[in-house]
Amino acid sequence: MKKLFLFASIILLISGCAILSELTALTKCEFSFHSAQNPSVCGIDISSKRSYSDFKFLDGQIIASNILKGTLPFAITVNVEVTNPGAVTAAVNSIEWIAFIDDIQVATGVVSERIEVAPGGGRSMIPIGIRTDLFNYLEGDTPRTMLNFALNLMDAGGQPTRLSMKIKPSVLIGGQSLNYPGFFTISKEFSSGN
Repeated sequence: MKKLFLFASIILLISGCAILSELTALTKCEFSFHSAQNPSVCGIDISSKRSYSDFKFLDGQIIASNILKGTLPFAITVNVEVTNPGAVTAAVNSIEWIAFIDDIQVATGVVSERIEVAPGGGRSMIPIGIRTDLFNYLEGDTPRTMLNFALNLMDAGGQPTRLSMKIKPSVLIGGQSLNYPGFFTISKEFSSGN
């Protein structure tokens, strides 16, 4: 019985050390904005749109109808890149995030998926799907202004727009989630021609 207890204790110690090394490696990781993809307004793909005139008549009707109803659904996938300069594999079990457009909080969420980042400059990509209703933040603006705001996020529209995210990664230790101490911010400014 003593041998079984000793063996179990050694296994727990080894796995605890592995988790601790993953946590230590996580503190050395660099999180950055990599790219944005799949932008849509009212379910309409806007990745190839550069101005209001690029929308088809039917697209314009869908957008106008939504605005008259007091809604302007916007979705985008932000790809966050994690780089591990350390010598040990880093791991993230989940990421809590808060998204901002021009310093206005527009969405929150959690990515609950384990991601491992290889040591020695290894990189992993974390896709974060952001969904929000721009009408809540742009109420009182004209439909054209609202649409241009969304287009600015894709380097169109002529005005710079800043997308930023506060991120808090966490790891599992003994079945408990241990959060990174505080949020850190990554951001990207979009402007025509960048």
